[in-house]
Amino acid sequence: MKHQDKLSFITDDQAEQMGADMATQFMLATLFQIVSEMADDPRGFRTHIHGEVTDLMAAYKLPPMPEDAERKVRAAAGKILDGIMMRSFEQNGVRSSS
Repeated sequence: MKHQDKLSFITDDQAEQMGADMATQFMLATLFQIVSEMADDPRGFRTHIHGEVTDLMAAYKLPPMPEDAERKVRAAAGKILDGIMMRSFEQNGVRSSS
């Protein structure tokens, strides 16, 4: 994380939005982990769902915006999805080894 050692100015609204985004991501990761553990093949299930959601993100119709902004929005969504998936895989690995 390139900005981790530097302090930045964040408004109260931005801090609230960031907190809400974090909570949403953690809840989605937890729910996804619970559901995937119910599958016969949890790793296969997660991989399949990741592919399906990636396809949905690519096809999702965004409001009109510059092409550069659209790429950034889709890249940000992909980054969040990958983060949720990685946390799901990591949590599964911790539970499997205990």
